[in-house]
Amino acid sequence: MSKYIITMDLQVLNHLGLNLYSNMPAVISEVVANAWDADAENVDIEIEGNSQITIIDDGCGMSIDDINSRFLKVGYRKRNERSRTPKHNRPFMGRKGIGKLSLFSIAHEITILSYKNGEKNALQINTNKLSEAIRDNKEYHPDPLSPNDVDFSSNGTKIILRQLKKRTLNLGKYLKRRLARRFSIIGDEYKFNIKINNEPLKLEDREYLSKAEYLWIYGVDKKEKILSETSKNVLISNFERNNIWVHNETNYKLTGWIATSVEPNALKDEDETINRIAVMIRGKMAKEDILSEFSQTGLYAKYVFGELHVEFLDTDEEDDITTSNRQNIFEDDERYIALKEFVREELRHIKNEWIGLRNARGTENAVKIEVIKEWYDELGPDDKKIAKKFFGKINQLTLETSEEQEELIRHGVLAFETLKLKNSLSEFEQISVEDISAFIKAANTLNSIEATFYYKIVYERLAIIKKMKEVVSENALEKVIQEHLAQNLWLLDPSWDRGTEIPAVEEAIKTQFDIVNDSLTQNEKDARLDVRYKKASNKHLIIELKRAGRQVRSLELTEQIRKYHSAMNKVLNEGNHKEPFEIIVLLGKQLDGENVHSDTYEVTLKSFQLYNTRIMYYAELIANAEKMYSEFIEKNKEAAKLFDKFIKSSHKQE
Repeated sequence: MSKYIITMDLQVLNHLGLNLYSNMPAVISEVVANAWDADAENVDIEIEGNSQITIIDDGCGMSIDDINSRFLKVGYRKRNERSRTPKHNRPFMGRKGIGKLSLFSIAHEITILSYKNGEKNALQINTNKLSEAIRDNKEYHPDPLSPNDVDFSSNGTKIILRQLKKRTLNLGKYLKRRLARRFSIIGDEYKFNIKINNEPLKLEDREYLSKAEYLWIYGVDKKEKILSETSKNVLISNFERNNIWVHNETNYKLTGWIATSVEPNALKDEDETINRIAVMIRGKMAKEDILSEFSQTGLYAKYVFGELHVEFLDTDEEDDITTSNRQNIFEDDERYIALKEFVREELRHIKNEWIGLRNARGTENAVKIEVIKEWYDELGPDDKKIAKKFFGKINQLTLETSEEQEELIRHGVLAFETLKLKNSLSEFEQISVEDISAFIKAANTLNSIEATFYYKIVYERLAIIKKMKEVVSENALEKVIQEHLAQNLWLLDPSWDRGTEIPAVEEAIKTQFDIVNDSLTQNEKDARLDVRYKKASNKHLIIELKRAGRQVRSLELTEQIRKYHSAMNKVLNEGNHKEPFEIIVLLGKQLDGENVHSDTYEVTLKSFQLYNTRIMYYAELIANAEKMYSEFIEKNKEAAKLFDKFIKSSHKQE
């Protein structure tokens, strides 16, 4: 007898069982796979909230010898005895003899009840007691239960998981979809049906191919079945691909499909993403994702998903290729290297084909917009080719809504026209999909685009002026102007856009103006509608709105603006603000009345200039603004043409 001996510490169960699996669907999949290997035709999974999961199958069941020498034996290899099941001649899914240990990773208490040819067996495993045995390096003996606990009288096995370690909301729906995605041998065709809470599991529950826009199929004999899972409302085209190749003088073959979705968000569920290519072996998921192992850069990769059935990865004659947790594959195995070589070439082919398909689809979508179609139809042949590529790139972007895509198309056409004028359309061809949105925004800063967008601003300003003109009475007009003036300082000066305030200055001015207000007469207070502080174009502004119906006299106004002038100087000097300031007084009636001589009036206005003060009138304000902006529109016909076609029309739709 040799003086050397190999022993096995119970501590190995920590690695192979208690800490083996990371998610519940993977564990339940191992139980379902055991049911398949037991020639079961029906598997019923019952979920009671987050407290208990029961899995019942009508397979061959287990005798006391089966339980001890096979089920409880770590590393039992059923394929050493036979390669297929005795009743249905199924290829075995299990191989290592450790999958059942995964139960320890999701439940503290596992009850096994089994019936085989009249023999009843019942036992319970408690993971806390098992952990104690591991810690103390002792043998562990599951607790025997009464045979009366076996409440069924036909061959099969029931496994009850209690004291679940992980709680999952809506566990039934969650498991249904995840299990459906882990098995492809579900249904009457395979004499293998699964129910979750009495609801049959169907291939449609996978919610896979219903998301496919373009589909590449491997294995013509599988085409009809694969297409049956697609949605006619989503699927545009499908393509048959070669599924046989040679690697290092060895022939390989697979079946399955790779698809692209309409948009990346379609591949995101609340509990997982299917932006992946799953590897299936013997009808069961062997690797969740092979796509992530390729450096597929760009937006294209976010649209890809698929499922490949690769039987050559698990043959009885060759070494086991899967890792201990049965969720991954040894990457240095020559068979896996051959698979990766095939997938890499297919992804390259699909990417190129997908870009062409999306380009064509992009043009179809773009010309559905009437004004875009009119513009596109007027292009020459060469420009149309570039426009098609441009529309295709936009069609590859991930945009939340069709409205966002339409807006980007409209603005992109403006950029297109600008570059066309500059003979720089080649820039559109060179820009990548990832940069197209930023490129359009950058192009919109060019001179002609600026003119078009300024035209848009002018158009909107004229709409405000039109609203003001519709107001007839003086008192109503002063209210409308009071409402719009703070946010539309361009009414006072076209170079002023939206005003801002400096909080410290505004607070100091308020304090000073409270002092000024205290010194005003009641008549002066009654004449005032509003007084505002703003800052625009690096200038501090005091804007006083007088009531439109009040007659204001220059003498009282002079005294008032002297106080404003003094207060502003004090505030700005104390705050060390060097910017200039201006006081604007807005009146409804002619200063000093209609009878004042024009020379006297001009002298009065010049005297106000000494105090940085300007007098304006409500009616004059509107008329001057309308005249100036109308002249701009008249002089900028080219900008108007683009605006009317690509911007104004979108405003009408809104």
